[in-house]
Amino acid sequence: MERKNFGLTEASFGQMVLDLKANDTRFFQQVFLVQFKETLNYVKREYGASHEDAYDATMDALLEFRKRFVDGKLKYGNLRFLFTKMSTQMYLRNKKRQQLTYEDLETLREIADDHVEAGVPKSFRMAWRSLGANCKQLLTQHYYGAMQLTEIARELSKSPATVRKQKERCIKKIKDLMLETS
Repeated sequence: MERKNFGLTEASFGQMVLDLKANDTRFFQQVFLVQFKETLNYVKREYGASHEDAYDATMDALLEFRKRFVDGKLKYGNLRFLFTKMSTQMYLRNKKRQQLTYEDLETLREIADDHVEAGVPKSFRMAWRSLGANCKQLLTQHYYGAMQLTEIARELSKSPATVRKQKERCIKKIKDLMLETS
């Protein structure tokens, strides 16, 4: 059994894939729980990631790894290296998404304001100007920055349900402001 394949022989690898396709994850969990901790620590050590960020990236990679096994996209080979590489790529991708700077937000607000000015009813323009900064930021990120609510929630360290509710309140607020100005 080779360390680079989590100690799996080619036959045990094949059995694990068959088990996963049958939704039996016991062996998968046993094998990958050991690798999970090792990879989590690697991402923290090599990239200076916080525990939470390294955990999220490693979990994302684990879920993607499982999906690829079931879809038949992974073959027996250097699985350990591939899993670690996927985790680091997930971490770097997540980190890049989180690096929306204050300048980026200001640019998004300007773009949003420009869009609001161009061919939009006066009541909406006035409502937008009266909208609070938090609502403007959320709506700008979501509609003009094309960010998913889950990404915004992660960035704000809030639950997706909280951000979704906040978005609903912001939309209601802008509608109420529009009614006041018309």
